[in-house]
Amino acid sequence: SISANVGLYSDYIFRGYTQTENDPALQGGFDVEHSSGFYIGTWASNVDWVKVADLQKSNSLEIDVYGGFAFSLADVDLDIGLLQFWYPGSNKAGAAEADATEIYAGAGYDFGFASASVYYYHVLSTDAWGFSDADGSEYWTLDVDIPVGSTPLTVSAHVGNQEIDGSSGCDYTDWKANLDYAFNDNYSIGAFYTDTDMEDSCWTSNNGTKLGDAVGGAYISASF
Repeated sequence: SISANVGLYSDYIFRGYTQTENDPALQGGFDVEHSSGFYIGTWASNVDWVKVADLQKSNSLEIDVYGGFAFSLADVDLDIGLLQFWYPGSNKAGAAEADATEIYAGAGYDFGFASASVYYYHVLSTDAWGFSDADGSEYWTLDVDIPVGSTPLTVSAHVGNQEIDGSSGCDYTDWKANLDYAFNDNYSIGAFYTDTDMEDSCWTSNNGTKLGDAVGGAYISASF
């Protein structure tokens, strides 16, 4: 099967911190899934942090490419894969790479009244998101989705913990609450609130924006 998605967001928040310095983002992607469980996909969004962080002279785009295998064991849904983050552009001399490569593994379970999933991400690339010697960095995440009765509303909660190898002062925890209203199987709107415990000394942009500050936002999305 082939599916596609597109969304307009008031802010692009990745693991708790803004990728667009609190400006809007247009995002979308495509996925191809085989009945065996294997899948591949790509996803893209506008960003500005790579240029603001002085890693590249010019960059306004993130492209992700991923592939993996999803299967079920008893009532537990399992997923393993490889994820490549790519920021097109020429790196400045001496700057760490913005691009990053991760492997991931996850497990999910549907309790009926709610569904939950746990994922683990592990950096394989030497550099990642402007951090040098970041291979071995880890990110854990727990997500819970709770449908509100028979209404089109779904309440979601997220908590994640990021550890940057070689930069322990930059480790942090992020959390998020989300409310989604589905018009049908294709279209939805939503609102979210997210925050972190990031250290400002490590997570402040060259423009003075505190990247992990609490922020609320909204979105409209479609999937086909």
